[in-house]
Amino acid sequence: MLTRIPIMLDERDIHALSRLAKHEYRDIRQQAAILIRQELERRGLLAATNQPAQDETAEVQNAADQPTK
Repeated sequence: MLTRIPIMLDERDIHALSRLAKHEYRDIRQQAAILIRQELERRGLLAATNQPAQDETAEVQNAADQPTK
């Protein structure tokens, strides 16, 4: 199950995130989700994974394409 959360970023943050997403060939929303997961793993709040599963990446992309409730 995926849940959407709105986040506010200033122009510098969104520009940096956009540049990273383009460099990684990802949608900016998918890139944000990956960064959040990596930080949660780094802090020990989630079990570390080597790489997101292909279906997990697809779920993040599909959720990003859904309209906000």
